[in-house]
Amino acid sequence: SAVKSMDGAATSFQNIQEMKDSSSVYKRLSAHIVLDLPDLSEFSMVRETTNRIENMMAHARGLMLNYTDHIPL
Repeated sequence: SAVKSMDGAATSFQNIQEMKDSSSVYKRLSAHIVLDLPDLSEFSMVRETTNRIENMMAHARGLMLNYTDHIPL
C-alpha cells in the first residue's frame, strides 16, 4: 500500500515540477511571496529558559518522590 502510494506520488511530483517550470502563473506568484523569518537570536534565550524550567521541574519531582517515600502509609 505504501509502495503504491509512493509510485503515485512520484507521478504527481513530476507533474507539479513540469507545471512549476512552465507556468508563468507560478513565476508571478513566487515573485510576490515574501519570507518573513523570525529573529533567530531569541531562540537561544528560549532554549536556555526551557532548560532551566525543565531542570527545576525535575528537581521538584525528585524532592517530591523523596518526600513521599518517607511518609508512612
